[in-house]
Amino acid sequence: MDKNIRKILLYILIALVFINIPVLAAEDTMPLDEVEAGMTGYGKTVFSGTKIEKFDVEIIDVLDNRSLDENLILIKLTGAKVEEFGGIAAGMSGSPIYINDLLIGAIGYGWNNSDHRYGLVTPIGRMLKLLEQNNKKEKSNSISEMEIDIEKFTPGENIIRSSSPIMVSGINGRALNRLEKTLSELNLEVIPSSGIREEDKSLKEPEPGEAVAVQLVRGDISVASIGTLTYIDNGQFLAFGHPFTNRGDVNYLLSRANISAVIPSSEQPFKLGSPYHRLLGSVTQDRGAGIAGRMNSYPRITPLYISISENGELLKEVSLQIINDEYLFSSLSNSAALQAVDSALDRIGPGSAESKVKIMGRGLPELQIESSNMYYSQSDIGSMALNDFSRLLDLILTNPFKEINLIDIRLELDFQKKDSVALIQEAKVLNEEIYPGDQLEVELTLHRYRNGTETKTLNMKVPEDAEPGIATLFIDGGYTGETVRPEDTAPMQSQGGLNEAEISGHKSFESILNAYLESPDNNDLILQLYPSYAAPVYQESSETPPNAAEDNQEQGDEEGEKNPAENRNINPAEPEVEEIKERYSTEYVLEGSLNLDLEILSPDQKQTAADSEAKSLESESSSEPENDMGSENGKDH
Repeated sequence: MDKNIRKILLYILIALVFINIPVLAAEDTMPLDEVEAGMTGYGKTVFSGTKIEKFDVEIIDVLDNRSLDENLILIKLTGAKVEEFGGIAAGMSGSPIYINDLLIGAIGYGWNNSDHRYGLVTPIGRMLKLLEQNNKKEKSNSISEMEIDIEKFTPGENIIRSSSPIMVSGINGRALNRLEKTLSELNLEVIPSSGIREEDKSLKEPEPGEAVAVQLVRGDISVASIGTLTYIDNGQFLAFGHPFTNRGDVNYLLSRANISAVIPSSEQPFKLGSPYHRLLGSVTQDRGAGIAGRMNSYPRITPLYISISENGELLKEVSLQIINDEYLFSSLSNSAALQAVDSALDRIGPGSAESKVKIMGRGLPELQIESSNMYYSQSDIGSMALNDFSRLLDLILTNPFKEINLIDIRLELDFQKKDSVALIQEAKVLNEEIYPGDQLEVELTLHRYRNGTETKTLNMKVPEDAEPGIATLFIDGGYTGETVRPEDTAPMQSQGGLNEAEISGHKSFESILNAYLESPDNNDLILQLYPSYAAPVYQESSETPPNAAEDNQEQGDEEGEKNPAENRNINPAEPEVEEIKERYSTEYVLEGSLNLDLEILSPDQKQTAADSEAKSLESESSSEPENDMGSENGKDH
């Protein structure tokens, strides 16, 4: 009897627990064909903090465009709250609108230079299709009604989406300008904010009308878009009522947001807010009708760690998490790195720098790659030092062969105010005679910037099979890339390290990557020998190709002078000749190049000279008289 009572009590307790668990059930909706002009209702949004408040609305008309299934509902906001803030504010995108307590859709659009009390609602029926798309197990490449750009449907030339502003903190100056340029291509407006709030103390489940943030970058720098939650059904959600980036299948971070204030503006009022650190879930769909995703499900993100030092002393460390999006990742990370450099150095000017980049990712050789380089600039060393970081990211993310899933990225920069740059001034070969198989001794004079000269003696071996005749020795310094700056490249596309000419002939990602990693560093000194039998395969960053050595000593090679960087490009499909090349690392960024001709003598000449020398020695030996010591030794034996 006692056991049965205990079982009954246990069942009752379980039932009570389930009764008290909040269930995110779907709200009842009203079909579009039941919405009529003159109806009144209300909307829900956050005007301050995290408190959800109601505002009154009136249905003005239904704008019919059934051929594209892009009908919109014209509404007018009324009431004291709306009058106080001047109408629909940026950040109210996604605010749910109800008639008779039935959800009809979400605020999505308005007009420029108009009465901001009027707006357009995206019908809930269109938004619910995003959840259908979200549940598909296989992606389709066919164009569907959800992939049509809503901006093509314009019941008025100046229709705009009720923007969800990008709130940015921890970034300013030229890094902010660069980020604004990138996001402007997605029609996203950037607004400085106070940054991520550390704690979301609310334990309640999210509900329609809450302020939410789509986070692209989080950590010491924050980049997030503020909008409003529209609908929740069994762990899935809808928000915004218009596209964010309109990129279809995505993986963005979702959190609550805190609204500091609604700022009045003649162009359009906007909510000033900041995201919370604690995440709610992930955005998986970003299409014409809005964004959709799942609660308590989180996408992959890539940590980025940046350390900035000066003369070996640590100045600043920056730790970030960035969404994995091939279209946005490079621009977001480069803007963040530029901000880290500028805030650490607190100056834009000359100097030298050493960079080390380490990237871990699935699909990379042995899961990681490392690259280092040295830089010098007379005007902007901070930007110049990011060149290797920027180009390597672009190469990985835009390669045409395979997807690379980034796991972790680390960038270390050490700056010096000194001018660690030198010009290759003079070169001469010390060997009196040169034969195949010999060690070539080359004496180089480097002219250090405002610091005198330095002499180095370098060696390289002449191949055993080198043909006799006139050969050309080419001496080159690593190309400094002074004309290539990260902020000058197109924000969304690779402009350095991966253009059509450079990948021509490559058959794999590994081939492109190895070609980049094995290219000379800016502080490398290269000796390359072109014997008479070999057609020059000119690869280095020089202004003078070896086959034009004599002519260019007098008048220069116009093609090389116009664009020395082009000389680094080589088509691997062409017949290759084995290179005779040595690279030496120095403590200077090296500029300039020299070439000189030398004669490789025939081995027969060497043997003839040796025989002549031997005969001469033999003749001298036979003409000398025997000494007394030699005779005595002979007698003793």
